[in-house]
Amino acid sequence: MAQEIAATHGWEITPAYEHLTLLVGMVAHNKDRFLVEIRCDQYKEIPPYFEFIEWDTKKRGTPRAYPKAKNNDSFFHASGPCICAPFNRKAYKAIVESGPHGDWALGDWMTSMANGVHWSNYTKLADMLGLIQTRLTRPDLYGGRME
Repeated sequence: MAQEIAATHGWEITPAYEHLTLLVGMVAHNKDRFLVEIRCDQYKEIPPYFEFIEWDTKKRGTPRAYPKAKNNDSFFHASGPCICAPFNRKAYKAIVESGPHGDWALGDWMTSMANGVHWSNYTKLADMLGLIQTRLTRPDLYGGRME
């Protein structure tokens, strides 16, 4: 399923099966390029770990590597920075000190109702990546790079 969606959106997917990781290249509506690494060790017990990497320098987790949200959308959060969603391990303060959520229970990520969202609809990697792509392709949600 992820490969079909990848073809539709033009994602560049590079799996590293031995490390249980994926690198996914994505493009925003204005042609900004993003590279996200997804670590899937211990998935589904705990959520994957999403980290954006600067396309050109390969620096990890910098504000420049991350998209900036627009119109009060908190999906791309400056704290960390990180994707602020229960499906991202980096959003949990229990895992990463800079994570914005000490109030989320790590074991409940697949049934979470945080922010009124049924996160059970986003437990597959293709669905998680689809949410990221939506925020990159919609001008009302994508505000460039965090920088």
